[in-house]
Amino acid sequence: MNQFVAILITLFFLGLIVQFTVTHKLKDRYAFLWLVTASAGVVAAICIPLLNRFAVWIGIAYMPTFAFLVTIIFILGLLVRQTISLSKQADRIKTLTQEFAVLEKKINELQKQTEGRETN
Repeated sequence: MNQFVAILITLFFLGLIVQFTVTHKLKDRYAFLWLVTASAGVVAAICIPLLNRFAVWIGIAYMPTFAFLVTIIFILGLLVRQTISLSKQADRIKTLTQEFAVLEKKINELQKQTEGRETN
């Protein structure tokens, strides 16, 4: 029964990801990662007995502990990836702001030169 509930929940999550992708709420760049994650969740839910044996084989007596460990490692990896992406975006915004300021200064200088020529 627990396996059936786990499969239903992971299939629901997979359906949400597909829906978000189709409605363009989730960009293609991230959709693939989430589709793979949701698919892995469905496979893990189907293979719960195998995961129990694997957890015992590596020395973890309680399989949900293994599942939480894998989940935490995945979330940490995802956070690092998002932090790197945010850092790149911050650098791009800084560069764009600086370029905008330079262009704005040039426009102001050209306007002053044009006004100076018109008064002469």
